[in-house]
Amino acid sequence: MEQQSYLFNNAYRKIFGNTWPKWIGGVLLAFLNIALFLYLMPLFGVYPAMADWGIWTYKLAGINIPTPWGSTLELPHLSSRSVVNFGLLLGAFIGALLSKEFMIRKASVGAYIQSSVGGVLMGVGSFLVGSCIIGGFYSSIMALSLSGFYMMIGLLAGAYIAGKVLPVQKSTNISDSNAVAAANDNSKSHLPKIGLLMTVALIIIATAYFRYNRNVLGGVILFSSAFGLVFQRSGLGFATAFREVFTTNNNDTMRAVIISLIIGIIGFSIIKAYGIKPAYMFVSPAGWHTIIGGFIFGFGMVMADG
Repeated sequence: MEQQSYLFNNAYRKIFGNTWPKWIGGVLLAFLNIALFLYLMPLFGVYPAMADWGIWTYKLAGINIPTPWGSTLELPHLSSRSVVNFGLLLGAFIGALLSKEFMIRKASVGAYIQSSVGGVLMGVGSFLVGSCIIGGFYSSIMALSLSGFYMMIGLLAGAYIAGKVLPVQKSTNISDSNAVAAANDNSKSHLPKIGLLMTVALIIIATAYFRYNRNVLGGVILFSSAFGLVFQRSGLGFATAFREVFTTNNNDTMRAVIISLIIGIIGFSIIKAYGIKPAYMFVSPAGWHTIIGGFIFGFGMVMADG
């Protein structure tokens, strides 16, 4: 019993005690995206759901506007686009709780303003591209879609300019190492217990989807939660990757992204070559709108610092 407890605690500390190397995050994200591609589609980003939520907000205010893609507006819990976002948030939340890293952080007024404007620019860029950085760049390049490479050009240009002209806004409590250390050293912290409860809730939600023949939604929320957990534990961020290329000598994040893309390209190519998925799947139109949208998105993501 003591040996089992030791092994459990040792494994727990290795998984949630320290931040994972970014290259491990990149490898895990690639294999998750390949598996999701086999199951349904690769991770197509958070932008479509954000647009849906905006339309729902307008509807609650009595304003009816059509969806950008002309499809039927589904209830959030029945829309795969929204379930992807719910899963990403839930997975990241569980990771933060289990690692005792969750805390309410404050930022300066300037940081809130800068992040809000950056978020608006990211939304505009996503609209022009037709997807955000995850779908328009990450998954598109894995699918060898020219649009992904076009967006990459825009992202590099936008991130370069933003990294040169904008100050990086940080929340005031993130740099408080004493507070973080105290939270991590507090053996009586209830955060891991809440994390376990949220994990049980995730399993219950997924089971409910499968129980009522919503198998796609059940799989999507499990996959996207795994994505969120990997993002949280590895600290792998696309904004950091593109910014660091021009502003620092630390390119670990970009190397992890490149490793992830290489694995994904190989996996997607094998899947398509054997006819498991059609060759055209996840190949989007490319043009100046993709480069311009990528530029606006790249500038905005550095401005928002995320």
